[in-house]
Amino acid sequence: MTSRIGMTFHETFSLNRPALTSVIDVVCRQGGRLDLQSIRKHTTLGTRYVLAMPRYGIGCGIFAESRLTCFGETVAAMDLALATLTTQWLMHYHLSAPHGPGPWFWHHLVTRVLRVGQQITPRDLAKEIAETLPDHDGKQLRERTIRSAATVFVGSYAKAEGFNQLRLLQEVGKGRFVVTQPEPVPVWAFAYALADYWTHQWGDRVTVNLSDLFEPGGLSSIFFLDAPMVENLLVILRQENLIDLYRVAPPYQLVRKWGPDTPRSLLERAYAIY
Repeated sequence: MTSRIGMTFHETFSLNRPALTSVIDVVCRQGGRLDLQSIRKHTTLGTRYVLAMPRYGIGCGIFAESRLTCFGETVAAMDLALATLTTQWLMHYHLSAPHGPGPWFWHHLVTRVLRVGQQITPRDLAKEIAETLPDHDGKQLRERTIRSAATVFVGSYAKAEGFNQLRLLQEVGKGRFVVTQPEPVPVWAFAYALADYWTHQWGDRVTVNLSDLFEPGGLSSIFFLDAPMVENLLVILRQENLIDLYRVAPPYQLVRKWGPDTPRSLLERAYAIY
């Protein structure tokens, strides 16, 4: 499992894509290396923003080990403004994946708590975090810290500078939000996420049960996909010879047909339309 960023990584700030863009730009100009001193020097970000936004970049899968990831390199070249559905869905995916690098509460809230049609408040989510904290963090945190985590989570999806293009959370009153059926994940973004998820969850296995995509906290829940939606995506990937499906008798099987170098080509395909 990838090392997760901590619960207080955000410094009380929600995701701000323009700020993160400025960090990525500096990293690119510094030869692809994440360096806080350079970010302080070459951006106008405040003292705590300089700490928070690179951590968001790590959680979103853009940086790892102080360098751009494959995803980060692709984003820097193809969508530096982090404006496309593909980019925002894949940032969301990395934050929410069960294997990290996002904070544990992000995965928990996305896959176990949010349900399309329900109304939520930051207070509701803070209560959920507090109740599940002993199972994940193993220590007590101040109530203010927990409330802050819930607030930045909601803000990251509801604010224009965050993931609002996904249309997952819509404000329906002061401090109240409804979980809506989000914009569909683009097929090649889903393909890349499937390959990454497979590597971390199932390793070198060639075949898994199709139902494994729907396990609690699994890939379908990260993208808020029901069975027909997943089926439509898999049909396309089967036509592209990336997977196969065996439906002779239950349990139905999903078969991977991609090689070790395929994830990078999937990213290239995902951004080919932009």
